[in-house]
Amino acid sequence: MTGYYKVSAIGTDHLDKEGGVCQDYSDVRQTENGFTVAVIADGLGSAVHSDIGAKAAVNAVLDFVCPRIAHGQNEGYYLDLLESAYEAAYSSVVSSAEAIEAKAADLNTTLTAAIYDGRRLIYGQCGDGGIIALTYQGEYVCVTSVKKGEAFNETFPLLGGRKNWSFGAFHDDVCALTMMTDGIFDIVCHPLLANEAQKINIPFIRRFMDRNILRANNAEDFRTLQAAIEKFVSGNGLQGVTDDKTIVGLINTEIMPKLMNDDYYKEPDWDGLKARMEQRLRSGFTPEAEEPVSKADDEPQSSDARPQNEPPNIQRATHEKEALRRLEERCGKLEMKNRLLSMIAAAELAVILLLTICLCICFLVKNTDKRDNSRNSVSHSASGVNENKGELTDDLLQQDTSEQI
Repeated sequence: MTGYYKVSAIGTDHLDKEGGVCQDYSDVRQTENGFTVAVIADGLGSAVHSDIGAKAAVNAVLDFVCPRIAHGQNEGYYLDLLESAYEAAYSSVVSSAEAIEAKAADLNTTLTAAIYDGRRLIYGQCGDGGIIALTYQGEYVCVTSVKKGEAFNETFPLLGGRKNWSFGAFHDDVCALTMMTDGIFDIVCHPLLANEAQKINIPFIRRFMDRNILRANNAEDFRTLQAAIEKFVSGNGLQGVTDDKTIVGLINTEIMPKLMNDDYYKEPDWDGLKARMEQRLRSGFTPEAEEPVSKADDEPQSSDARPQNEPPNIQRATHEKEALRRLEERCGKLEMKNRLLSMIAAAELAVILLLTICLCICFLVKNTDKRDNSRNSVSHSASGVNENKGELTDDLLQQDTSEQI
C-alpha cells in the first residue's frame, strides 16, 4: 500500500495582503492498478492570477496521466507521458487565462510531478520546487535539480517552454518521497549546505517520510498524519517562512528503510556553516549553482507580457493535439510489439502442441506393436499345445490297442 498526505498552506506574505490567496496548489490521485500520481505547483508572486494557473496546471497533468498509466510499460513510455502532460498543462494555463480575459503570463507557475508505484519513481520538474527520495537502503537523495536565476526569487516557470522542463527516472528503489515548493524545499536543501558533502537537512525531512520514526502503517495513521502536518505547516512550525508552503508525501507502508549510522542523522552545524560561508564571501567565493537557461522577471509583469519562450507558430489546440499524437504513436508501436510477441507465443504454443501430438502417436503405435507381438506369441503357444495334445492322444490310442491285443 502507498499512503500519502498533501498540504498547501498560505504564507504570511499573502495573509497580510488584502484579498491575499494561497498561490500554491497540490493534489494526489491513485489509480486502480496501483500507481500514485502527485503534482505540486507554486504560482509566481509576480503573476496576479497565478493561483488559478497553479490549479489549472496540476489538474491538467493529473487528468492527462492517470487514464494512460498501465503496467508493463518501459521507462521511456512514462517519460513521454509526463512530457505530453506538461504540454497539456501549458495549454490549460493559456486557456484558463483566456477564460478570465487575462494574459497567460499572469497565470504563470512552477510545476513538479511524480509517478510512483511503491518502488519506481518517474518525475517532471520546472521551477524551484523539488523532490527528496528515501531509498530502501535508507539513503536520502535530492532527485530533482532546482532551476533558479541569479536572484533568490528568480525561477523558470511552466510558460518558459520546453527547454526549462526536465524529466527523469530515479534508478534506486524508493520507499518514500516528499515533494515541496520552495517555501519548504529551501529548508531541506538549505543554501548553506550547497557546497557540503551532505546537501540535505536530513533531521528535518526525516520526520515527514521515515517509518522508522513515523507512524504510517494504515489509512487511519495517514489521516492522523495529515492533520498533524497541516497544523505544523499552517502554524508556527516553520518560523521565518513567509512564502506559501506545500509538502506532499508518498510512503510505501510495506517497506521499512534500513537505518544508517547515528552521524547520518545529525543536525548540521549551522553556526559553523554560516561562519565558513561568510569567510568564503569575504574572499570572493561564489556558491556553485546550476547555470540557468533563462530568467523569470521578478518585477510585476506587464499586461501585454507573453509566456517566455512560447513554442513558435503553435496554437493551443494543435499544441495539445501534437502531444496526444506523439503519445498515441508510441502507444501504437507498443501495441504492435505486444501483438508480435503474442503471435510468437501462439506459434510456440502450436509447436509444443504439435510435438505433444506426435509423441502421443508414437506412444500409441509402439503399444499397438507390443500387443500384436503378444497375440502372436499366444497363438504360437496354443498351436504347440494342441500338437502336443494330438501326439499324446495317438500314444494313448496305440497303448489301448496293445493292451487289447
